[in-house]
Amino acid sequence: MWLKIGKSEPRAFFYAVVWVIRASQAALALSAALFLSGIAAAWGRDVGLHLWFMTSGLVSFYFSVMYLQLPGFINAAPVKPATAAAFATLAAALLRLGPYPLLPLAVLYLALHLKALRGSPNFYPNWIMVAGLATAATAATPFEAAASFPLGSVLTLFYRIDSSRLKRRFSAGGAAAVAAAHLAGFALVKTGHLWGVALPIAAVSLAAPPVPRDVYGVGVALGRVLMALGWLHHHFLYMGFAVVMAVLCVPYFVPGVLYRRAPRFGWENLALAASAAAARLAGFIEAAAVLVAVLIAYVAVRMLREEAVPLKPP
Repeated sequence: MWLKIGKSEPRAFFYAVVWVIRASQAALALSAALFLSGIAAAWGRDVGLHLWFMTSGLVSFYFSVMYLQLPGFINAAPVKPATAAAFATLAAALLRLGPYPLLPLAVLYLALHLKALRGSPNFYPNWIMVAGLATAATAATPFEAAASFPLGSVLTLFYRIDSSRLKRRFSAGGAAAVAAAHLAGFALVKTGHLWGVALPIAAVSLAAPPVPRDVYGVGVALGRVLMALGWLHHHFLYMGFAVVMAVLCVPYFVPGVLYRRAPRFGWENLALAASAAAARLAGFIEAAAVLVAVLIAYVAVRMLREEAVPLKPP
């Protein structure tokens, strides 16, 4: 299922990584199409279709971002058939087949983490991701889907990045606390207690608090507050994701997905995402839709203007 870093035939490992990159790129393109479709549905006031498109876009986006980093997280690259199967389960999940559409994706993706759960402190954050995948297996509604794998992905990134910014080592206790809080919070959500979505946000904020000294820190702090308020209305959760994506995923990881040099972003991504969040929460649906579309278009133009990095086989 895996080709270990430094212990596999170089060309086989290279092409396994290329498949990881291509799957991540396809998922990113799919997420952009889904988000734009969701914006169109919001403009047309089709609430059900809007919610489905936006939730599917979240799942596809975080598959893209997290699958690209999987070799670094587990110290191995999935073999090409495993990557093909993972992308196929993503596509199936987006079709909403069966009562638990994320179940096949969750099972396969969780299995890919099994070799990287013990033996090194660098593997501790994977426990949070595994908790997110476990919750995804039983997610039955759009809100549950957003509060499962996408939230688990964000919690993992928060723990990894903000621990590093604070110069804290990953700890078994910290990672386990965030993972347990996500499982417990999701169980509350499943039983109708939507305030459970705030539990893992509180846990990760204790284990790895944000430092609002720059655009990343300010954006992540705002995103955490919005997501923790997701029990008030689902748009707090979704717009919290939008803010976090704008200041964390877009500048840090999307250039890697596209294999292009990273553009220098200032405060504009956060300004657009925060404005869209404020507009949506205030009930100005069309204005929020336009702002999100502008953000997507702006990021796409900035990214595609950058120099592509060639993939050279060994």
